[in-house]
Amino acid sequence: MMHQDLFSGWAIMLGLLLIIVGATLIAIPFLARYFTDLEKVHPLLLIGFRVDGIFVGTSPILILILLLVFLLLRFRL
Repeated sequence: MMHQDLFSGWAIMLGLLLIIVGATLIAIPFLARYFTDLEKVHPLLLIGFRVDGIFVGTSPILILILLLVFLLLRFRL
């Protein structure tokens, strides 16, 4: 019985994660209209470069948040 409760908790979290990822992928084209000049964004929010006209970047704050979440889940704090 307990194994089923654990699975349903992870299934709910996975479902929420997939919904968030899907909403983000849908929102990207709409947000791209407003953020046409990405080089002016603060470096803590976005670090990137252009390769053959394609902007490739990442967010240091997002990396730190995901690392913190990983460590919290890993050590169950």
